[in-house]
Amino acid sequence: MLRRVSVAALAIVVLVACGNRNATPASESVPAGKCAPSDDYPTLGMGAINADFRVVVWDKPGSATSRVLEQLGDDPFSESYGGDFTIVESVAVSPLTCDVFVGACCEPVSGITYYDKQGDGEWEMLTGHLPAISPDGELLSLVTYEQLVVSSVANPEKAIATFDLPKADVATMYRSQWINGDEVAVSGFTKDGSFVWVARVSEGTVREAFRITPDITSDSDQLWRVGLIGVDESGNIVTGTVSSNVLVIEHRYPDSFEVHKSDNAPKGMSIYVMKGARSAMVSRNGGLTVWYGNGDPQTVEGQFVWAG
Repeated sequence: MLRRVSVAALAIVVLVACGNRNATPASESVPAGKCAPSDDYPTLGMGAINADFRVVVWDKPGSATSRVLEQLGDDPFSESYGGDFTIVESVAVSPLTCDVFVGACCEPVSGITYYDKQGDGEWEMLTGHLPAISPDGELLSLVTYEQLVVSSVANPEKAIATFDLPKADVATMYRSQWINGDEVAVSGFTKDGSFVWVARVSEGTVREAFRITPDITSDSDQLWRVGLIGVDESGNIVTGTVSSNVLVIEHRYPDSFEVHKSDNAPKGMSIYVMKGARSAMVSRNGGLTVWYGNGDPQTVEGQFVWAG
């Protein structure tokens, strides 16, 4: 059963992100939660979407086991799903409470995020998609039609802050992630290239967008290869771009966005998400690999289209 809840629209504000070249590592000063990953359980607190477009979550504390959720959104393999087409595209799990938020796109155009408010298996819906959760597990952000909305994980229906994003006819947003406890990054495309916008919740400001590359625009066919990857253990923003048809991973200082380290992505990589010490990589053939810190990569059984 599905119940729908709309996130209230508050006054629109614009935010600026400021950083420190010697940024505090994302893993420091963040209390460990029930679903925080570790060396022993690198997949804990992770969400994924398998090849059947079913959501898989690792949300059992002290365990490496996963569970597959019921069908959320439309089944893309069904011959008759009826009406508007809505398909799951990303998952966020609170490392503090293990609450699960599932983003779906693209009807309505603002997107839908599913969450189980009562923990009773009855999924409610929030307006917005691309859910992302702060490192401490307490705040949730959603990308709506032309806004970024921040609320608490405990009370996601009530917006704490609402930030203005570019108009829908100017930019299309594809990825979002908290880069520290106060700032949310959103990446997308315009006719002038691939950009990242960073919002600072405490100041209610949006930093001027920085351009990853002018070569991949909203009219390109390689959008999935370019944009925000996440944040590394040192708090640097990580982005991906294409150079000579090779995917390049760039680590950027959070204050200047200057690239200080870059590497070619592994061959055959499709999706790459970095959240501090944990990284998840999906290959073009659907294989999922996860590692935590300097630990050995672990292969997750199954076929996937997204993980993070």
